[in-house]
Amino acid sequence: MKNYKTNYYAVVLYRFIMVLFLFFLCRILFFWLNRSMFPDVHWGDWLNILKGGIRFDIAALFYFGGLPLVMMLLPIPDKWRNSKAYLKIVRLVFFIFTGIALLLNCIDFIYYRFTLRRTTFSVLKEFQNEKNGLKLAKDFLLDFWYVVLIFAGLILLMIWLYNRVQARLTTSQSRLKYYLTSAGILVLTVVLAIGGIRGDFKHSTRPITISNAGDYVKSPNEIYLVLNTPFTFIRTMGVKGLKKMEFYKEDALEAIYTPVHRPDPANNFQKKNVVLILLESFGKEAVGFYNKDLDNGTYKGYTPFLDSLAGQSKIFWNSFANGRKSIDAIPSCIASIPSGFNPFVLTPYVSDTVGGLAHALKNEGYHTSFFHGAPNGSMGFAAITKLLGIEHYYGKNEFNNDTEYDGIWGIWDEPFFQFFDKKLSSFQQPFFSTIFSVSSHHPFKVPKQYEGVFEKGPLPVFECISYTDMALRKFFDSAKTQPWFSNTLFIISADHATAIHHKEYQNAWGEYAIPILLYAPGDNNMKGVANEIIQQIDIMPTVLGYLNYNKPFLAYGNNVLDSTQREHRFAYQYSGGYRWFQGDYLLMSDGQKPGNLYNWKTDRFLQTNLAQQKPDTLALIDKRLKAFIQQYNNRLIDNQLTAR
Repeated sequence: MKNYKTNYYAVVLYRFIMVLFLFFLCRILFFWLNRSMFPDVHWGDWLNILKGGIRFDIAALFYFGGLPLVMMLLPIPDKWRNSKAYLKIVRLVFFIFTGIALLLNCIDFIYYRFTLRRTTFSVLKEFQNEKNGLKLAKDFLLDFWYVVLIFAGLILLMIWLYNRVQARLTTSQSRLKYYLTSAGILVLTVVLAIGGIRGDFKHSTRPITISNAGDYVKSPNEIYLVLNTPFTFIRTMGVKGLKKMEFYKEDALEAIYTPVHRPDPANNFQKKNVVLILLESFGKEAVGFYNKDLDNGTYKGYTPFLDSLAGQSKIFWNSFANGRKSIDAIPSCIASIPSGFNPFVLTPYVSDTVGGLAHALKNEGYHTSFFHGAPNGSMGFAAITKLLGIEHYYGKNEFNNDTEYDGIWGIWDEPFFQFFDKKLSSFQQPFFSTIFSVSSHHPFKVPKQYEGVFEKGPLPVFECISYTDMALRKFFDSAKTQPWFSNTLFIISADHATAIHHKEYQNAWGEYAIPILLYAPGDNNMKGVANEIIQQIDIMPTVLGYLNYNKPFLAYGNNVLDSTQREHRFAYQYSGGYRWFQGDYLLMSDGQKPGNLYNWKTDRFLQTNLAQQKPDTLALIDKRLKAFIQQYNNRLIDNQLTAR
C-alpha cells in the first residue's frame, strides 16, 4: 500500500493524532470488555465521556510522548534530523513509550474487574514482594490470551500507521529560516504541552487529576471510562498523601461522627478466643445462603458448608467490604481503618501509631498470630500484620512442605487450614488468630485430586470457592473436637468481592457485597439474621463489644451488637468517589458537594436519583460523610489513630 509524504511538521502532528486515536480505541475496548460493570452508561452519555476523555488522553500523550516529541522537534541540523540513524532512534523511542502506554491500557481491560479502579503507580509497591512474578505473568497471559492479541494488534496498527506517512525532504529554505521555524515550533509545542497537562490555560488551573473526570459522568464509577491508565499511572507517581479537611469545628465534628469508642470501664472483660477467617475473593454472589432469589429461586451457590454455618451464626444481611484489594482488607478488619484513594498500607501514614484489635487483645494477655499460605513476604502481609500488632506470622516457610504448594500463590487451602487448626491447639489461651486463604485466586485452579469434583459455574473462581469451602468444612470438623473451640468467637469474612456474573450484583451495592458471619458455638444469643448493615471496619469494635472490652479505643466502624447505635450504622467505600450506605440510602459523592442519592433497598439497580426529591435526607447523610472524611484524613495526617 502506498505511503504518503508531506511536510515534516505535518508528519509530527499526524503521529500524535495517531496516538490519540489509539487511546480512543483503548477506551472503547475497555468499555466493551467490561460493559456489564457499567450498566447505566447509555449512548447519550458518550458525548460527555469522550469530551472528558480527550482531555485526559492529551495529558497522557504529553506525559508519554514528551521525549519523542522533543527529539522530533529539536532544532538540530536538517541533515542530522533526516539521517537514517536518527530517524531509527526517534522511531524506536516513539514505539517504546507509546507501546508502554498501550500496555497499561490493555492491562486494565482485565485488572479493572478486580480492583474497580484504573491501575495506579501503587501497583508496583503492591506486588514488589511477590516471588512468583514471572509465573503469575505467564498464567495471566495464558488465561487472558485475547488481551495479548488485542495488545499485539494495537502495536501492529501503531507501526502500520506510523509508516504510512513520512516526511518529504526539503532543502529550499535558508538555514536561518529553518532554525527560527524549528525553535518557534518547539516553543509553541512546549506551551501546548503545558496547557494539555494542566487541562487548559487558565491561570487558576492546576494540572488535571483523577477527580477532574467526575465533571463528565453521572456516577463516580464511570470516571474510569473518562480516564486512561497511562494518565492515572503517571499522576499517582510520588503522591504524598491526603489533604486536611475543615468542614466542621472540632466540637461540632465530634457530635456528628467520632471514631473514638469509650466503653463502660466497669465492664467485665471476658477472655474468649477470637479467630478471624478471611476468604480470598469470596464475593457474596457465590454464597447460596444470601441468594435464594437468584435464577428464579433455583440458585444454590458454591458454598454448601458456609451456607450451613450461616444458619448457626449471627448475620447482618447487608454486609460489605471496604475495599477491592487484599491489602485493603487487613487494616479494615484488624484495625478498623479503611482505604481511601490508595490502600492504607501504601500511604505515608502506614507508620502512624495504630491501636487496632491485635494491640488491644495483646495488652489483655492474648497470643496473637496471622496465617497466610503464600511465600513469606508475599503482598507485604508479614510487614502489615507486624505494624498492626500481631506477634507471630505463619506462612509457606513455617508450613515447610512444598509438596502441597500450588506453584503460584501458596499452600493449598485444605492442608494449610489443617496446619492452622494444629497450631491453634498448641497456643496458650486466650488467642487472637487470623488466617487468610489463598486458593480462590487467579489462575483459578484446584488440586489435581479435586479436578472435576466441584461445579465450575459461569466464572472460573466459583470452582475454587467451592474447594476452599470444603477446606473450611474440614477445618471446623477438626476444630470442634478441640478444647478451645467452644470458647471461641469466629468471624468469617471475604477480603473483597471479585468478578460478577449476575446482573443483580452489577451495581454499587453488589461490587462490594461480601459475606460476614459471626459464629460463637454454644452462645445462642449469637444466632439469627438482622436486615441491617455490617462492614469490615465494624469487625474490630464488634469483637471488642462482644468481649465486654472496657478501655477506650479508636475504630472507624461500629459495634453492630450495640442496639443503641443502630441509627448510626453505615458502610463506606471509596471507588472513584465516596460511597456511603446509611439506613435505606446510598450517597455517591466526590466528598465536596452532594452527589446522587438512591434507595438501595428498593432500587437495587440504582436507577432513580432521589437527590431532588429528598433534600433533607441528602443533607443529613452528606453531613455525616463529610465528618467521616474529616476524621479520616486529619487523624491519618496528624498520627491520631489511637484513643487518647
